[in-house]
Amino acid sequence: MSLALSILTLFSTVPAYSLELTLPAAEKEYFIESGDIINVNVFPAEEFSKEVTVQPDGTVDIPLIGPVKARGLKSEDLEKTLTAKFSKYVANPNVTINVRKFSSNKVAVIGQITTPGYYEYREGMRLLDLVAQASGPQDYARTAKIRIYRRTPGPDGKFKEEVLTADLAAVFNGKMEKNILMMNGDIVYIPRKKYSSAAKWITDNIVPWATLFLFTVTAGIVVNNR
Repeated sequence: MSLALSILTLFSTVPAYSLELTLPAAEKEYFIESGDIINVNVFPAEEFSKEVTVQPDGTVDIPLIGPVKARGLKSEDLEKTLTAKFSKYVANPNVTINVRKFSSNKVAVIGQITTPGYYEYREGMRLLDLVAQASGPQDYARTAKIRIYRRTPGPDGKFKEEVLTADLAAVFNGKMEKNILMMNGDIVYIPRKKYSSAAKWITDNIVPWATLFLFTVTAGIVVNNR
C-alpha cells in the first residue's frame, strides 16, 4: 500500500508535458490541410525558401517547381516530395517544412467573387456573411448555383466529403431560409454564368465602340440642325 501511494504521489508531481511524451506517436501526427500556412526552407538554395498557403485545391505553389500537392500529407512526406523535385535543380538539397499557422476556423470562397480567399470562421456564420466579407459576387456570377464543399467527420473518425448547392440569388431576394449555415472548413465555389464569356466579350469589345458610334452620329445630327 505504501509503495502504491508513493507511485501515485510521484505521478501527481510529474509535469503534464512530461506525460505527453509517453503518448503514441500516431496521436501526434498532423496531416496538412487547405488553409494551412507553411514555411518551406530549402538549403543551400535559400532563395527558394518561401512561406506559402495551402490552396483550396490542396496544392502549394513552390518557386522553381510550381504547384505541388500538400493536403493530406504529413510534413515529412512533403519534405521528401520537395527534396526529390529540388534535386533536379539543386545539388544535395535539404528541405524542411514547418506548419506556421493551422487552418482551424477558416472558410474559403473562390470563383466569381470580388475578393477570393480564406476568411475567419465564427460560430453562427452564414453564406451571406462570407460573401459580404469577400466584397460580394462579380457581375457574371451564377449565384443561384453556388456549390459548397464540406468535410464532416464520421463515427469511424474518417471524413465524409459532400457537396451542397446554395441559392444566393434567393437570399438576395429576401428568402433568408436559403441562407445556409456555414461550417468550419467549408469551401464555397461561385461559378460563372454559362453565357457570361460571350457577354463579357461583347461588353468589353462591342459596346464601347457602339456607344462611341452613337455618340458621333448624335453629335453630327445636332451640329447639322443648328
